[in-house]
This record gives sequence, C-alpha cells and structure tokens, in this order.
Amino acid sequence: MEQAELDRGVPMMYRDFGAYVRLAHDPQQIDEAAALALLCLRMPQLVGNLEVRRVP
Repeated sequence: MEQAELDRGVPMMYRDFGAYVRLAHDPQQIDEAAALALLCLRMPQLVGNLEVRRVP
C-alpha cells in the first residue's frame, strides 16, 4: 500500500500481480481504511487473506 497524488475522481488504483496486489490511494480523496474496503469489494478473495505492507 502506498500513498500517491492521483487525478481528481480517482481515489485509488490497484494492480493484481497474482501473488500480490499493489494498491495506491490518494489521502486527499480517500483514507486508507476506505481504500482497503474498496479493494476488498473489487477482489473479495482478499477478505480474510489480506496482509498490508506500506511503501514509504
């Protein structure tokens, strides 16, 4: 998980690499918890199997 300045109206982006998912969210548009919740809605297989690693 990382923070990034994204275009207005794009609060988060993710990419599925199979073994892991890379997620970036714009903290001015959405907080970390909401970004994770949206990710789990898009990828329900992550529910119960999610491990978060933050990128500085």
